[in-house]
Amino acid sequence: MRWDGLRVGSRALLLLAAWALGAVPSRAEEGIRARYLCRGRFDALELTALFFNRPPAAVVLLEGETARRLPQLAAASGARYGEGEETFWIKGDQATWQRGTAPAYSCGPASPEPVKRR
Repeated sequence: MRWDGLRVGSRALLLLAAWALGAVPSRAEEGIRARYLCRGRFDALELTALFFNRPPAAVVLLEGETARRLPQLAAASGARYGEGEETFWIKGDQATWQRGTAPAYSCGPASPEPVKRR
């Protein structure tokens, strides 16, 4: 993967994205990583979510090379994150991702990456 002209591994990219978006406090915090396959009305995409539960709780959503940080919001059930016109709401292993007035994406667990055998 490339990050501003530099080649970095996916783990380093995740940390850089989280740090740049303010999701990583001065002392490193363990985050929970989840991969989703999100289906929209006419398309589907893969999404990686990094959940940070220490206050201020937030999720960093990674779609391709784009990262977004959404603070946690109050929810009666599950966990809801959002800012402006974007909301990411999870309950169990299912999620709904709403961006503006576009139809919402329904997200479920992405299949695990295949194990490479030697």
